[in-house]
Amino acid sequence: MATANFQARIERINRAHKGLAPARKNAPIRALRSQPVPMSARRTGRRRFPILEHIQPMAMGSVLGCIAAVVLTGLTSENSPWGPGTDLNEMLFLPALAGLALAPILMLASLFLASKRPGFALFSLSYLSGLVITMLI
Repeated sequence: MATANFQARIERINRAHKGLAPARKNAPIRALRSQPVPMSARRTGRRRFPILEHIQPMAMGSVLGCIAAVVLTGLTSENSPWGPGTDLNEMLFLPALAGLALAPILMLASLFLASKRPGFALFSLSYLSGLVITMLI
């Protein structure tokens, strides 16, 4: 029964389109294009500012880069709670070095993904910048 209903529907669609086919052949291409949506029918939502979309990855990258740099600086400082000879030093040493090694890897990956994901390129650039500037201070 479902097959019979489906076939009947296909037949109705084909009959409806059969009458439209000659009109489409003679119509100019401009008439076949979709018309622009009038302003009254468009959704009136909140406009997004493109600059705000780029601030989030930049802020996140710089904050994470600063945190990684502070941890790395604290690993070598004698007076820090996670300085040399403490248990925290042994626990944070490898993750901190991984955070340092992650910066150039992110930059190289962003070279390939910059056109598809511009936010990732901004994140990796600000991560490297935050890391380097904080370690220089």
